[in-house]
Amino acid sequence: MLPLTHQTLQSRLFNYYSLFFCIVLFLIAAILFTALYNYNRNNIAEQQQQLSRSISHAIDQELEKINNFSMNIVYSNLVKEHFNNDLTPISEEYEGGILIDLERYESTTTLIDVILAIISSSQTAKQANIYDFDGKMLGAGLFNGELTIDVINRTWYPETKAKDGFKHISLVREEELPYSIKQHSTNPTYVALTRVYKDRHYVEQGIVEILQGAHTVFHSIHNTMNANEQIDIYVVNESGTFFYPYEQQSDSFYGDDYLNIIHQLQLQEDKTHHITSPADHSKQLMIHTSSADTGLSIIIVQNQKELYAFLNRVTYLFAIIFIVALGVILWISFIVSKRVTQPLNQLTKKIKQMDLTNLSNTNDLHTESFSIGEIDTLNRSFHAMNQKLSHSLDELLIARSQEMDAKFLALQSQMNPHFLYNNLSNISAMAEAGMDHEIVKLCENMSFMLRYIATESKQGVPLRDELNYTKHYLECMDIRYEDQLIYTFDIPDEMNTIIVPKLSIQPLVENSIKHGLHVPPPWHITITGQQTDTSWSITITDNGPGFDPDIISQLQAFLTENKLRALPQLSINGMGLKNVITRLKFMYEQELNVNIQNKKNGGAMITISTSTHERKREE
Repeated sequence: MLPLTHQTLQSRLFNYYSLFFCIVLFLIAAILFTALYNYNRNNIAEQQQQLSRSISHAIDQELEKINNFSMNIVYSNLVKEHFNNDLTPISEEYEGGILIDLERYESTTTLIDVILAIISSSQTAKQANIYDFDGKMLGAGLFNGELTIDVINRTWYPETKAKDGFKHISLVREEELPYSIKQHSTNPTYVALTRVYKDRHYVEQGIVEILQGAHTVFHSIHNTMNANEQIDIYVVNESGTFFYPYEQQSDSFYGDDYLNIIHQLQLQEDKTHHITSPADHSKQLMIHTSSADTGLSIIIVQNQKELYAFLNRVTYLFAIIFIVALGVILWISFIVSKRVTQPLNQLTKKIKQMDLTNLSNTNDLHTESFSIGEIDTLNRSFHAMNQKLSHSLDELLIARSQEMDAKFLALQSQMNPHFLYNNLSNISAMAEAGMDHEIVKLCENMSFMLRYIATESKQGVPLRDELNYTKHYLECMDIRYEDQLIYTFDIPDEMNTIIVPKLSIQPLVENSIKHGLHVPPPWHITITGQQTDTSWSITITDNGPGFDPDIISQLQAFLTENKLRALPQLSINGMGLKNVITRLKFMYEQELNVNIQNKKNGGAMITISTSTHERKREE
């Protein structure tokens, strides 16, 4: 391999291809970050699923205990022996006092003891009640005894009766309990499991009700929410009744909104979904799980920002690492590119210094050795090309100057026969009319005008001279048409020194007279000028019939399309306007603006305007 100071550009770039491995490392980092990010997202979703199943299982277990308690009562032989058809009162009033049925009292006491024995053995309920269909209730637990209560008026009665012996789960508030039970109550809300009680012949005898504190049934939810304040959990049955939270607050309860989202979007069970919070429109993760055994659905909602806090920290860490690594790579790239491109930059600087005004000066620059073979060759080739270009440019400038002078003089010479042709026609007409004095005056004006025309002027003439020439021409026309021709000049004095092409104003005035004679006299010709700090303009107006629209279109097209590459195709009878436009474009190029239009009240108007900055052709 060549020494570092004599390497070619190709070999040096090859040495820095090792930077490619930095890109590979970043690609690996990106892949690892993506994998870690997806792993954590999947882990969060799995944790939500596990939490949902765990809560659902814990509630099912609590309700299963209550259900087993209910089944023990329903299938207990002791209960069947002491509860048949109805709950006959153990006492009744008569005229002398209260008569107690000792046999019935013993049966009732035995039934209460059986129920209390079941409660004490498992501690699965706070209260067990047995209702008959004649308005009597026997309770054990918080309250032990008989009450007169019409079972039909209980809130859970229709659904319990419809299930024909299967369990029905409902939520009972403390205020809905009978007074005797309420005064012994220790919970504001209870979960009630009810089912129809039947005898051995499957004949309905009554309804068994098991009450357990809602706090006990939903203790797993309480524990979860106490450990994480950013989580919301809802429990709802198949009919849309919410069991949890059982102490609903209107300003913070959004269970119905989440339930509507599940139904509207048809969200799948046991799957994490991204939703928008109905409370503050923040991003949230939601999962819902239904229990086939109890018919209850668990809805868990967590703030996405809190769940993804770790992911955000990981993203922030990766971003810092990426920025630092990117800075290192950029620094390395800068050092490498500087060492490689510094010779090219020096050569570029020399090329930028090359200008038409100092092209020959760049030949004095000494060639340098850049220690890179290709750039050294390019540098030497540039200097050789620069020398050849300098000689070629000198020859081109001379040829270009000669070509422009030839075009300008050719256009000017086209005006001379045009002028002579028109004025000789005028003298001939005046001689036939015997206007000797006018012919003498006309010849004096023509003598002045011919001397003006005969003087060559490649760079133009002051506007003062061109206007003076135009006035002599108008005097000639005034001799011919007498009072029928009226002309006025309104040119500010400060415009007299403006340089314009020779024979640029008079042909326009001549064109106005030529076409203005098609209307009855008098004929008015007005030449006005305006000058500002940045531009000047000259306007020639007449009261003739105006331009034909097709002629205006042709002249505008000629003004736009003429690129000064060749002389326009002109004729004796139609050279004036195109000749003037061409010569104006030779002098002012892109700064020229020629506006040709018809006035609203009749007549034509031609305006020449350009920048006050003097534009001259290249020498």
